[in-house]
Amino acid sequence: MATATATGTQTPRIPVPAVLSGYLVLLVLAESLIAYGDGVRSASIEEAGLAVHILLVFALLIHGVVVQPRQATLGALLTALSLASLIRVYSLALPPLPGQILPRDTLVRLALVSAPLLVSIAAVAYVQRIRPRDLGILTPLRDWPVQAAIALTGLPLGVVEYYILRPEPWISELTLPAVVGATLVIFLATGVSEELIFRGILMRRAIEGLGTTAGLMFVSVAFTALHIFFRSPADLAFVFGVALFYGGAVIRTRSLWGAIGSHTLGNVVLYLLAPFLIG
Repeated sequence: MATATATGTQTPRIPVPAVLSGYLVLLVLAESLIAYGDGVRSASIEEAGLAVHILLVFALLIHGVVVQPRQATLGALLTALSLASLIRVYSLALPPLPGQILPRDTLVRLALVSAPLLVSIAAVAYVQRIRPRDLGILTPLRDWPVQAAIALTGLPLGVVEYYILRPEPWISELTLPAVVGATLVIFLATGVSEELIFRGILMRRAIEGLGTTAGLMFVSVAFTALHIFFRSPADLAFVFGVALFYGGAVIRTRSLWGAIGSHTLGNVVLYLLAPFLIG
């Protein structure tokens, strides 16, 4: 993996937006193959999507290492982008869980995936010398009211997305122990992991290489691409708007906790509460 920090001696802007666009196109292609290959008579289409993700991980890591000596910012960004594909590789690499009934086995799979994913995130952050303060996870006490307000936006966002998707619940019954346990899994597997990847490491590197506006757009598109599996254009538009909101909030407050809280609460409402209270 590339070892890089943003310094005054590095290239401040990436001169190869076409390369980054190409990787985004491949990310969209991989997710599309997985989403629309599911349920087809032959599983080869879905497997092709997984293969594209695996190739993306290796291509991004190797490309990052190759360009590192000449373009440290680009090398760091390519390495960070590999984490997006790694999310899908980890989740699809798990074998079917015996005795489980979809979609409730999703929580088990999320719990299993979160461990190696968090280790991978920590490894990239360590190699790229990104400190916890740089990621926005060391927030002064005086800033917590603002972060709490951002986190609470997850409640209405979860309701809106529920009306778009109408998913089945991830728990069999609405009880306190079930909700607490599922919330912990969602917090680690989606709130913490995905926000560290997209609004933590990846957005930091994208802004260094592309500037604030272009970097925010780049990360938001990558985040939205991983929601193609819902096969809902309305949800893609919704997720893209949420990604811009989370990214803007992190840029403005320099803290990740509001986005982590909102992301977690949104999924808790979407998959745990709304199916029982609304559906």
